[in-house]
Amino acid sequence: MDTIITILDQHEMDSTANSNDRDSYRVRVAVRAVLTDDTNRVALMYASQRGYYKLPGGGVDDGEDLQTALNRELMEEVGATVAINDELGQVIEWRDYKNFKQTSYAYTATLVGDLVAPDLTESEIEEGFEVKWVSSLDEAINLVEAQSNSGEIGISFMCKRDAAILRSAQ
Repeated sequence: MDTIITILDQHEMDSTANSNDRDSYRVRVAVRAVLTDDTNRVALMYASQRGYYKLPGGGVDDGEDLQTALNRELMEEVGATVAINDELGQVIEWRDYKNFKQTSYAYTATLVGDLVAPDLTESEIEEGFEVKWVSSLDEAINLVEAQSNSGEIGISFMCKRDAAILRSAQ
């Protein structure tokens, strides 16, 4: 997947960010999906404890390919069996506050069959995650972008990343 959707650099978001040796940053690979159902509703994860929306997806485990990871993440977070449709591209995030570089590979996917109960992690449960199906890509973008300038840098990164992915799916 060669297409770069966007690069999010903390230095561009916060001029006071401490510049560290990025060669030493921890690297994480993740997958995200713009998941729709048969009526074109879009699945978002809503974190009720901090009031933000994000796309479903997460980290790729060691030895796992991207599509296997995406299928696993969508089953865990949404309870969805899916057909992966298209590659959208990747978002690269330089999070200097955590000495962290993340590359998220983004796809479109379609719900196949019935939903089952999600299998959320303890931290996702504490965050108050729940699946919300919204009526359109435009509504999804508006909900995700609402917290893109959050005072909490981690939420800002997630929201900017996911809004860029949603826009690339339009």
